Amino acid sequence: MYVRRHCGDVDYARQVLADRELDWKEIDIDRDAEGLRKVIEWNKGRSPTPTVWIGKTMLVEPDEDEIDEALEKERVG
Repeated sequence: MYVRRHCGDVDYARQVLADRELDWKEIDIDRDAEGLRKVIEWNKGRSPTPTVWIGKTMLVEPDEDEIDEALEKERVG
């Protein structure tokens, strides 16, 4: 999950993943230039957070339903 500090959407996504007892890796795009470059590339010049990869599915600022759909699609959890 590509994140920024002090981001409510990131906190929300963390909670959703934690509620499902999943492990995840975080890349802070304010501290990781390569991570920022990737997020900007994937999002056509923007850097929204969180940008979450679940398997081969990329989610941008996802809500709970989008996360659950991706988990089901990728059969994670």
